[in-house]
Amino acid sequence: MKMRQRRQAYRRLHGEKKAVSPVVATLILILIAVAAAAALYLWLVVWQGNLTKGIGQPGAQATLTIGGSTSVYPFSSLAATWFEQNNSDIVISDNQGGTGAGMVAVCSGNINIGASSTPQTVSNLETSYGCPSSYASTIQITNIAYDAVDVIVSSANTHGLLSMSADTLNTIYEMGSTTASHYIGSIDGSAAVYTLVEGVQGAAFGVSLLWSQIPAAVAGATVDGLAEQVATGGIGAGSACTAVGFTNDICSGVGVPLATGSSPCGFTVCAGPFGTTATIVPVQRSDASGTTQTFEAKILGYGSGGTSSSSSWVGASPSSGAQAAAVSFANLGYAGCGSNNLLSDCGFTLATSGNGNPGVISAVSSNVNAIGYASDGDARASGSGVTIVPFLGLGQGIGGAGEAGGAASLTYGAVTPTTGTTGTIAAGLTNSGTTTQYCGGRPFQFVSLEPYAGVAQEFLTFITDPAVNAALASATHEVGLYSVIY
Repeated sequence: MKMRQRRQAYRRLHGEKKAVSPVVATLILILIAVAAAAALYLWLVVWQGNLTKGIGQPGAQATLTIGGSTSVYPFSSLAATWFEQNNSDIVISDNQGGTGAGMVAVCSGNINIGASSTPQTVSNLETSYGCPSSYASTIQITNIAYDAVDVIVSSANTHGLLSMSADTLNTIYEMGSTTASHYIGSIDGSAAVYTLVEGVQGAAFGVSLLWSQIPAAVAGATVDGLAEQVATGGIGAGSACTAVGFTNDICSGVGVPLATGSSPCGFTVCAGPFGTTATIVPVQRSDASGTTQTFEAKILGYGSGGTSSSSSWVGASPSSGAQAAAVSFANLGYAGCGSNNLLSDCGFTLATSGNGNPGVISAVSSNVNAIGYASDGDARASGSGVTIVPFLGLGQGIGGAGEAGGAASLTYGAVTPTTGTTGTIAAGLTNSGTTTQYCGGRPFQFVSLEPYAGVAQEFLTFITDPAVNAALASATHEVGLYSVIY
């Protein structure tokens, strides 16, 4: 009986298992399918997150580091932005700090590409910035665009200054310096004017010029045969120099009317207002920059004389024939006063300065009595707050004492730099001996220790593409690489 009962129980148990197994199997299959779907979903989420995280972030597949000139920066940083938009796996780090800082950084291997706003040579990179001589045969120096250095004043300037000549600008910086620098000895070609200023101020330097002590541009005004730019518009009209009684106005004979009844300097309009005591405030760059080097060499004219190691202006007494012979616009180069790319190399010690082009532009724009220098592209930018002053370069003159070429020379007005294929910047780069061209032109350059490869080569190819280069130049107020054909 017991045996029969066990067999029946076994049969019942066996039968129940047969009935339950399909249900269990189905449940297991469902659980497996759900787990697989969840795993797939989680994998997709993680994959998508990693992909998104890599776009435009330091964790992207490739990076490129650029640094240097504050003048080049608007051009190169815009190029980097456009390039990254088309290459989501590449990150370009572009920083500004001045040409000097950029050359030191690339020579020390801290960045891939250094940006310079004055021409570089292998020997200069070695001697001035410490580039290892082992890279002498591999260093790459590549032009990417062109720019100019401008003389600038505040857009709110009310002193009637419509143009500037090289010797007047030199005198402004010399007399604004608390230390002796190079001696020019003339204002718009007139040694007599400088002598009067020196007598009023009591020293050749250290006591800044007043705005009433320099001429403004006016139709028909000449100084020793120097024709000023015709004042058809601009900041203002200045004040007449024929009145007397103002001791600070050299154009009135220092308050004493001449027997002839004319002003001693021949100026029809001074930068006034008449009798003003407003002091001219010259501004400099505080950082080592290619802009300052170009300003020293091509605007002030230092380091370009054939008979002097320091200046085209030095080596003869003011306004003498010997000095006039040494003054040559065609000889303008990029030597400047030294390898530090600072105005202190020229002997200037000035009270007002700015860091980078933005700093100088800010200092000038906020002071109606200031005058300074900056990159043409930055000065033209919307909202800069400064006005470019038409400039008459070293040796671009104009007959009479103190001016190269003598009385038979043709007269030219001061030149405002213009961009484009036929602009004065482009023309000045190709033939700086032509007197009607602007003298402040300069190249933008990339410097690399080794031949470009990988991302660096891709970016260089992009930035030098004719269509891209022209678009970048237009957007940043520069001269495109292909606007200048040698």
